[in-house]
Amino acid sequence: MQGSTLRTVRTAAMALLASIAVTAAPAQTGGDRPAAQAVTQALPYVERPRISSLKVSPSNQHAAFLWRGNQGRLVLAVVDLAEPSNVRVVAANPQLDISNIHWVNDRRLVFDARPPEIMIFEGEAGTFGVDIDGQRLQLLVSWTTQVGQGTGTRLVSRVLPYGWGFFRALAGRGDEALFYQAENPEQGQWGVMAVARLDTATGQLRRASDGKPESSVRHLTDPDGNLRVVVTESGGRARVHHRPGGSREWEVVEDLPLLDASRMDPLYVEADGSWVVSSRRGRDADALFVYDPKTRKLDPEPLVAAAGFDMGTDLEVDAARRTVVGVHIETSQPQTVWLDDRLAQLQRTIDAALPPGRMNRLLCGDCPSAQRFVVHSQSDRQPGEYFVFDTVAKRLLRIATSRPGLPEASQGVRSFHRVAARDGLSLPVVVTHPPGVDAKSPRPLVLLVHGGPHVRGGSRAWDGFAQFVAAQGHRVLEVEFRGSTGFGERHLRAGFKQWGQAMQDDLADAVAWAVREGLGEPGRACIVGGSYGGYAALMGPVRHPELYRCAASINGVTDTTRLFSRFWTDISDQARRYVLTETLGDPVADKAMLERFSPLNRVAEIRVPLMVTWGQRDTRVDPAHSRRFVAAARAAGVSVESHEYTDEGHSFFLAENWADQFERVARFLAKHLGKDGR
Repeated sequence: MQGSTLRTVRTAAMALLASIAVTAAPAQTGGDRPAAQAVTQALPYVERPRISSLKVSPSNQHAAFLWRGNQGRLVLAVVDLAEPSNVRVVAANPQLDISNIHWVNDRRLVFDARPPEIMIFEGEAGTFGVDIDGQRLQLLVSWTTQVGQGTGTRLVSRVLPYGWGFFRALAGRGDEALFYQAENPEQGQWGVMAVARLDTATGQLRRASDGKPESSVRHLTDPDGNLRVVVTESGGRARVHHRPGGSREWEVVEDLPLLDASRMDPLYVEADGSWVVSSRRGRDADALFVYDPKTRKLDPEPLVAAAGFDMGTDLEVDAARRTVVGVHIETSQPQTVWLDDRLAQLQRTIDAALPPGRMNRLLCGDCPSAQRFVVHSQSDRQPGEYFVFDTVAKRLLRIATSRPGLPEASQGVRSFHRVAARDGLSLPVVVTHPPGVDAKSPRPLVLLVHGGPHVRGGSRAWDGFAQFVAAQGHRVLEVEFRGSTGFGERHLRAGFKQWGQAMQDDLADAVAWAVREGLGEPGRACIVGGSYGGYAALMGPVRHPELYRCAASINGVTDTTRLFSRFWTDISDQARRYVLTETLGDPVADKAMLERFSPLNRVAEIRVPLMVTWGQRDTRVDPAHSRRFVAAARAAGVSVESHEYTDEGHSFFLAENWADQFERVARFLAKHLGKDGR
């Protein structure tokens, strides 16, 4: 990080503390900003939601959430669930956004504050503790590279330096919470160096991870905050370590390669000492199992499973009994599987009370003891709104809508399908139909390709980019091509070393399916994507030149051989050495393949117009890749529209820039596919 030479660390930290909880003022903006009138159409799809990130207090009495103020900054607010109209802003700043809110106990919160831009200088961001009445504001972590005594004093600051972050609350321990100290990503390491108990009111720190195995990436504790399970990743292997109660020694209970399909992912330690884990053992898709660390065996039958979909890891627990009572999963859409009869019945009651087709998630601190729940309700056309449900009064009251500028009726219907690839693999596909257009009325197709590539693309839930493109009159396809996660081991591994090959064919097969089904018009399709999706967009007209009229790449990979470079990447050493070599290809053994399926080396084969955009501060894909590709494309006679965002990285931080990107895509598609689908 870049530091200021004009302020001591202590002075910078105190200035940051003083900046919180002041009256909101217009945010200062600068840099690469498009004119406001140019982004009016797209802004409602990309700006921060009016309300987001709501979390309920442990006793279910209050909820904290992020609220987008009139000047666009995110502030921290608290609502009394017994009186939903009683809302208090407890932390705000005219130049900083609040994020990452956590409950420490029923009266105290922890949150981060940072500028909205990608570049953050020392002392311009931090982690704070505050009470729900706005009192006892305490700076806990200042985003500086060092702390200690300031100039001219021997007083040692208790403020922690950059790299420390909130881990979890500790029930019954007052203002204490567990914090972790991260490894240094600038040295290619991703993991946790230490775990400690931090008093969020005084800043007093006590180490809680002495003797912890090194290179740890996941940690489970008992109710007192003692580490009991640690997962480490090193040397291409993942190891699960266990320290039983009363013991000071760690024992390895599992030692497998990073990409071994039978690995288990420990999620929670229950009261009887058993673990709830996610695992694929004996199955194609992940399921939740109970694991006995004493016998080192999984129960033969899963606790929760969903055919054809990997299981989620977002658990709900009974704090008093220390047992898992539910899990939030994503099949064709988000849903919750409850293991508690009362909560399952409550879910059915709320689902019946809200409009059909809604995806309703119950938000609670300790769910089994709750009288009042917050309900986050969304659908394919509803971006999301929050309600309070009182189980005694049987009353459902709306708190707020996340995107009031996008009425539900103005959004397109989204449908989920299973499409057969040419080799028989089942491809999940989500289609967004233009609003007001019959589902069987053919429209030009826009193929939106997700990044990763080894991530889940999405579901039927509302999506801003897909809805914005559909609003231009196009029908949008989102394909979970082979290599995507969330659909089982076979689906994932079928994409290994298939960049530009079978992964690309899956996209073409989905387009062909859409045309056969009468959803798309023959010969009128464009491909658009970001990151890996940007790579796929550029390879689309190379592998299937007859299929696409145009292609748009956002922060896309143009040279796969350069992803292994340590000089410019935020990918960890472990991932580059042991994961990329298996999923993308070995830079030595597979050099010819990587070169053959790099868009930079195939640019002369492209015969359709391109749009290429990127962020100047991208640390995932070197911006030089994009510049080099654009130069090569123009030299080869390819029509290219290009734009570099000087104040963005691999993702967009500023809503104005994201809206500008949306508008550029819309104009590009209208130029080559027609306006409003004509």
